[in-house]
Amino acid sequence: TRVTSLDDLDWGDPAAGDLLVLDTSPRLLLTASALPTAYARAVRHYRYGPGVMKVDVALAGPIPWRDPNVGRAPTVHLGGTREEIIAAEREVNRGRIPARPYVLAVQPSVIDPTRAPAGKAVLWAYTHVPLDSPTDATDAVLAQVERFAPGVRDLILAVHSSTAVTRAHTNPAEIGGDISGGAFTLAQAIRRPVVSRHPWRTPLPGVYLASSSTPPGPGVHGMSGWHAARTALGDAAGLPVTLDDVFGDD
Repeated sequence: TRVTSLDDLDWGDPAAGDLLVLDTSPRLLLTASALPTAYARAVRHYRYGPGVMKVDVALAGPIPWRDPNVGRAPTVHLGGTREEIIAAEREVNRGRIPARPYVLAVQPSVIDPTRAPAGKAVLWAYTHVPLDSPTDATDAVLAQVERFAPGVRDLILAVHSSTAVTRAHTNPAEIGGDISGGAFTLAQAIRRPVVSRHPWRTPLPGVYLASSSTPPGPGVHGMSGWHAARTALGDAAGLPVTLDDVFGDD
């Protein structure tokens, strides 16, 4: 079920201890008629970063990296020199697709052989593009992979691409294709999405924000959700939850 309005969502009674934890963009909160004006203003002024364009590739064999050691790494950053990375990201910030994009590539079959048939491989890669960009940058992404793995194009069996616009349509939490939950600037490292000691708690009773639009921001650490859950359980039941409760104390 796609939720388009919090007013239409019957999620329980906060007075009875029911909780609603949102792993979404803060923009969804704007659909609640009871949202205070000041908070709504902060959400409307919250800025989003670049979008992402992603390519999924099926390969006839392992990626022929120029440096064989790279073939042992599940995640590879393809940017070239420091100057090239800066130039590529600057182009994106100016609303253009760089000829040599900074690419994050993942080869999951390196550590999980079941992700591909025997002797085959899979690769997915993404690059930053301007927010809301409809541009398919597949050729530029694959050219950057080819640069560091000559011959990889000859191994391609199938390609599936998703633009920033496509990603935003598929997942409304990715505003404009931004997978980071908002621009991670110095200001928004603190104002995420508001300046507060407990930014995971919204002004709506029983409603909490657990996405990377809250501190500590984007990543694979899961800490935004952890802090949201800890805040929610503390508010609802006075539970002093610690990391030991999740991971144990060993």
